[in-house]
Amino acid sequence: MPVAVFLQGPHGLFFAELAKKLSKQGVITHKINFNGGDRFFGWADFQADFSGCEHDWPSFFRRYLLEHDAEAVFVYGDCRPLHTRARAVCESLGIPFGVFEEGYLRPDFVTFEWGGVNAFSHTDWSHEAIGRYQSRGRQPGAPVGRTFFQRARFAMGYYLAMRFARSRYPHYQHHRSRDWKAEGACWIRSFFRKGLYRVTQRSLTPKLTTNFSRKFFLFPLQTRDDFQLREHSDLLSMENAIDAVLKSFARYAPANTVLVIKHHPMDRGFCHYQKLVDALEVRYGLSGRVIYCHDLHLPTLLDHARGVVTINSTVGISALLHRVSTKVLGRAFYDLRGLTHQGSLSSFWKAPAVVDHKLFLRFRTYLYEQTQLDGSFFKGINKTVEGVNERLLQTVNSGPSDTLVEARNMHTG
Repeated sequence: MPVAVFLQGPHGLFFAELAKKLSKQGVITHKINFNGGDRFFGWADFQADFSGCEHDWPSFFRRYLLEHDAEAVFVYGDCRPLHTRARAVCESLGIPFGVFEEGYLRPDFVTFEWGGVNAFSHTDWSHEAIGRYQSRGRQPGAPVGRTFFQRARFAMGYYLAMRFARSRYPHYQHHRSRDWKAEGACWIRSFFRKGLYRVTQRSLTPKLTTNFSRKFFLFPLQTRDDFQLREHSDLLSMENAIDAVLKSFARYAPANTVLVIKHHPMDRGFCHYQKLVDALEVRYGLSGRVIYCHDLHLPTLLDHARGVVTINSTVGISALLHRVSTKVLGRAFYDLRGLTHQGSLSSFWKAPAVVDHKLFLRFRTYLYEQTQLDGSFFKGINKTVEGVNERLLQTVNSGPSDTLVEARNMHTG
């Protein structure tokens, strides 16, 4: 019978429900837990705990895969240190490594790719591959709707369980530095700030869509601990990125333009950059030319933006959909000639490149049908599980590779 191993998933029940679905269809499922949150939300036919030091993890994982004849591994996010090492082990054994991530298309999709996601994607993103692709005519499902409360509930439950089972996993180092108390406080703060900004910033949208229509550049921030920033760009931090963009904007952007910095909604309760923005506005002589905002409606902003600057956020794809010229500062699979501005940031302010909309439509179809699944990790989970099930079983049932067979023989011999 085919064997699938689950590592860390998104906060909540998605991996548990997916494991149950696969188990009902004859797949033997395994779950390896690294902390109490993993175990609290986890489910599988067999569960194991890894409570050792991080440097022992690759050998433990390799031995586990061989002993249980694993034929597929599933993770959420491919840049967590544990998952980075797991991917290397899977590649050495020829075991398919399935990676889930938030949707490249937002908000009603999730991403699934074999081998890696984002800048580690194994999908062929060349113009040739996109050009020759024949659409299957797949149509998106119904919208998911807002997921803030489900995310908050799952996150707080995860961190609480992680805290209370800390003695069981003494060496675990989470990829985020916050403890359960800080995480809970940040989600509560996020809830109250959401209501506050709805009142205090309600006049900004009319201002941007009238007085500054086509006169503002949008810089959507990413989360402070985003692996996209850490792994797929040369920028040191979100603060470093803000500094670099404001400095360039001050030097090269036309005097009649404005820079709108939009805080990431998932970071609303976790950090705030107003003091930094104010200081840099003074340093670079940008008084009155920088607007720092929070929960403004993104599609509306894109309809009136002159251009978008991003590190490598999927907001860049949304901008291209709205035919807004986009400059990528980091590394992103959609940073392609004909789609994004290929010149320097200084040249972008002066003459943003035009988006080839026909190319984008082909790209979006290719992206959707090759990498996206309808649904959410946090709401209507069963719908998402049903959508992904067929794709997962196809690889799980394909059997072990020759490399895996050889590795097993060496292990048992």
